[in-house]
Amino acid sequence: MIKRFFLSFILIIAALVHFLAPRLFLPAIPVIFPFPLEIIYITGVIEIILAVGLLWKSTQNISAKLTAFYFILLLPIHIYVSIEGIEIFGINNQILLWSRTLFQFVLIFWALSLQTTGWIIEQEWKHVLFIHYQVDPELLAQQVPFNLDLYNGKAILSVVPFLMEGIRFPFLPAIPKISRLWELNIRTYVEVNGVKGVYFFTLETDSKIGKLIAKNFFHLPYRISKIKASVDEINYHFDHHRDDLNFKLEAQIGNRISPEEFTVWATERYSLFTKHNGQIFQGIVSHKPWEHRDVKINFLNNNFSKMVVENDIQQYRVSYSKYLKVRFRPFQEVSCKVTKR
Repeated sequence: MIKRFFLSFILIIAALVHFLAPRLFLPAIPVIFPFPLEIIYITGVIEIILAVGLLWKSTQNISAKLTAFYFILLLPIHIYVSIEGIEIFGINNQILLWSRTLFQFVLIFWALSLQTTGWIIEQEWKHVLFIHYQVDPELLAQQVPFNLDLYNGKAILSVVPFLMEGIRFPFLPAIPKISRLWELNIRTYVEVNGVKGVYFFTLETDSKIGKLIAKNFFHLPYRISKIKASVDEINYHFDHHRDDLNFKLEAQIGNRISPEEFTVWATERYSLFTKHNGQIFQGIVSHKPWEHRDVKINFLNNNFSKMVVENDIQQYRVSYSKYLKVRFRPFQEVSCKVTKR
């Protein structure tokens, strides 16, 4: 709610500047556009309409989508100003101008995060390798703020390295390099309000931008790590380091297999849950069913999972999936009652 009101406030302030000091925006209007002052006044009216729409619950969803689309329409103007080094608001330093342009993507994502329906971000998950461990539930229960979902009376702890690509927002293409990152996460399985989902202890990445977006907009516990990885049709190499934690893997990818009951139980989950500042958030993801392949681990040095549990951990299952396209809906705040087993 605070994010919604704050974005509305920003739009209102911007609109007032459009009306009270329109000539500040004139340098940003390319000369090919007629009636520049009228354009500035019209954008001010649009910003007022969008700001008011965000304030009302009944119009929040459509207003959030239109606000994101509005920010996208402004991107070419920001890029034009940055390329030409045009002074605006007393700023002509190109680093600052480009920083202002990049901030436009934050505003786009911010607006999209306020949707109540529709997706907010699309990703392509590649070379996903699941390593599942059986753990005594009592070792995890005190570290997880939700009810554990057990399999045959055991808690499951999974370590998952993979490559994320094709990250993009609605209406926008993926940005090369920025939209590609390696990740390693530790997760377990929970049930919240009757919904089976995933809880992450940590998500490690080699991308600072990826961490910034995920931590601030999805409230997920991302951390920066050193990751080196390479995958071809047969061989899988992954090397992770952060502080005294490390994870090194060499594996051989096999043929496609029909997933067993446990694999479906662990992977076909379409919700994740996280807790931030005492608030519980649910993220909903949509994708086709996983396609799994057999995988043989030739070498594994897993010092990474000790950040969750060091003892009584037993490797249970492994599987590999080459590709999956996913879409996330905006995370929603939910309430739940936790009943410890």
